[in-house]
Amino acid sequence: MADREARIQAQHCFLVSVEYCEEEVLSHEVGGDVRIAHKTSLMMDGIPFISLPKPPTLPISSDRSILSNLLSLMEGGVVLSSREEGIYAERHSQATVSWMGGTGDEMHVMDRDVDPVMLFNRETFRQELERFARADGSQPQCGFSLWFGQDSSLSAPIFISIKLPWAQQLFKEVHDFRIWLESSPVSPGV
Repeated sequence: MADREARIQAQHCFLVSVEYCEEEVLSHEVGGDVRIAHKTSLMMDGIPFISLPKPPTLPISSDRSILSNLLSLMEGGVVLSSREEGIYAERHSQATVSWMGGTGDEMHVMDRDVDPVMLFNRETFRQELERFARADGSQPQCGFSLWFGQDSSLSAPIFISIKLPWAQQLFKEVHDFRIWLESSPVSPGV
């Protein structure tokens, strides 16, 4: 029973990696719902949070200025919620938030203060994993990405990658099994 509970709890973990101007500034694993924001004055709702750090010293001062201005718009942040059917997000920041992955390969802009948006569909992942296992589809996505400040991944100063360890583990097991099948001699009639 404890093993089943541990597996269920693991399905609600996120591995969050934050980059400022293509430099990693934070990596953190969380279990369950989380708010990713700058400053903590609004975090009275009981949701655990990841506080975005101050910009590091950068060689180009304009990048630091852009990051500082953007972070001032990130006080409300984004709330990620893990539910049975998938991973959802709510944008509370004034900064533009774009996302991609999990449910497709297109870039989407997240609206502010509306119903949560599904970023990762567990059933879609399972279907893609099954197709991949049969060598009938491409590799399923094991997470999604968020960009803050622009609606283009090429110019956003803050990039956040969210990986789902449980999805990565399932993909690894299927991938390893496919390699084993492809390298194992199969006798006729089996």
